[in-house]
Amino acid sequence: MSINSIGQIGNFGSNGFGNSGGISEETKRKLIALGIDPRTVTSEAQAQILIQNAIKIRKSSKIPLPQNICQGERELIAKSKDLASRMDISVSNSTPIEQILKQISDRLDTGKYEEFKPEFEAIKQAFETVKQNRNTMFASMNYNATLNKMMLGF
Repeated sequence: MSINSIGQIGNFGSNGFGNSGGISEETKRKLIALGIDPRTVTSEAQAQILIQNAIKIRKSSKIPLPQNICQGERELIAKSKDLASRMDISVSNSTPIEQILKQISDRLDTGKYEEFKPEFEAIKQAFETVKQNRNTMFASMNYNATLNKMMLGF
């Protein structure tokens, strides 16, 4: 693309270059997780409508919603479920790790399962590290996006 006049500079960002219509990074992540290409969306409002429609369709057809879980978190979920089962706590496959850790903590507070406390503390600490790393990564991505927008003049 070439810019032949100053009037065309304003159109530069809306032609597929630069930002994609002012869509936030969080919305872009949701679109990608739902299998929608964020480059096909022109506004935040349109993106939100697409996200809501995709969620309704998935719920009505009983397709599980995507979960943003890294491999390390999957291992921690498996370890926490294993520990819970050894402590006579029943959890379903859809139980979030936060709830599993809470149930284990409550069971440890009874004093009957003290031998599992070190393993629980290790899982809990590893989960906190994974959560902190994920938040740091997203903050870094948002910072880089903001810098890019500033550099491009958006």
